[in-house]
Amino acid sequence: MKVKNSLDEILYEHIVESLINGDYEMGQNLTLDELAHRFEVSRTPVVQAVKLLANDGILQIMGNGRIYVPEYDQEHVRQMCEVRQMVEGHALERFMSGLGLSAETVLAQLNRYSEEGVRLTGSSFSPKEFAMLDRRFHRLLVEASGNRILLETYDRVQGRFLVSNYLLCPLRLRDFSGTARDHVRLVESIRSGDIHEGPALFTAAYRRCASPVVRMG
Repeated sequence: MKVKNSLDEILYEHIVESLINGDYEMGQNLTLDELAHRFEVSRTPVVQAVKLLANDGILQIMGNGRIYVPEYDQEHVRQMCEVRQMVEGHALERFMSGLGLSAETVLAQLNRYSEEGVRLTGSSFSPKEFAMLDRRFHRLLVEASGNRILLETYDRVQGRFLVSNYLLCPLRLRDFSGTARDHVRLVESIRSGDIHEGPALFTAAYRRCASPVVRMG
């Protein structure tokens, strides 16, 4: 991932973290002044951050300037899981075929993420930290493909998925231990060069991410 080097990018991450934490609701109206007050910044970086969030489908901006959290249903979650699976599967194939970024560098970072995920599901379990880590892990998989357009597509799908998945199914109901195991197994399959196991792991993982939302219906 790129290094966050501007206030609007940092604010972007803070708002994403708030959404994952369930601090907002679908359809909730937001204002620039409210966000500026909450995060103790001026309106200028808030404006830029909101534009970035809207570009990724995390927030929506109406023609009259209204800002709100979009509303998605269970079918949206299923569809977005399907698209994420397709994008990440293709990205993984490119990476493992030697078309993407340095394998050694990416594997080392993925391994660090997977080890940290296992640690976070232990005695010092932090659902919010794990959710943010999971987001970084999956984005790196797509970034590793070396395909910039694929990454931009993923960011837009991921933004919508983030809102629907975490607001429909709170952190406390999620199977983070299973996700941590998936990450470890996926890193192992990449390291071994097993291009067939990866897609199967994606399928199992995305069924897990969608099923809590379906059960809540």
